[in-house]
Amino acid sequence: MHLYLNLDEKNSMTIELWSLLSVTAILWIAILVQQLQLDITGGAKYALSNREQGYSFKEATALTGRLARNVRNHVEGLALFAPLVLTAAIANISNTWTQSAAIAFSVTRGLHFFFYAAGITPFRSFAWGIGFFLALGSFVFGLITG
Repeated sequence: MHLYLNLDEKNSMTIELWSLLSVTAILWIAILVQQLQLDITGGAKYALSNREQGYSFKEATALTGRLARNVRNHVEGLALFAPLVLTAAIANISNTWTQSAAIAFSVTRGLHFFFYAAGITPFRSFAWGIGFFLALGSFVFGLITG
């Protein structure tokens, strides 16, 4: 069973592709927030530099580091999720497993971003674990049984 979100008669995307788009949007927001925080703490001189000196400025905060690690973690998660979604799209596989897993992965990535930025470690790790093990595992199961 394919579930589509129709924008119009000609264009439609599966839930899995919409989820991939939403996870990419979360990454874009994470990069934007991280950059704005870096600009605030490092100043315009650092923001416009080649950044060869790294995060050595005195104004660096724990939030600055968490946001940078958050972006890196999100890129790694997206690197695992995107090939699964694209494989499903190419193979024309969309079922309850892949759809539910894609939605769960999107939600857990959003929660992980918030919890990581806020420094809420138990919930951050819980959101990561659900997204990584349950959502990605369910997606793979959905592809195999497709």
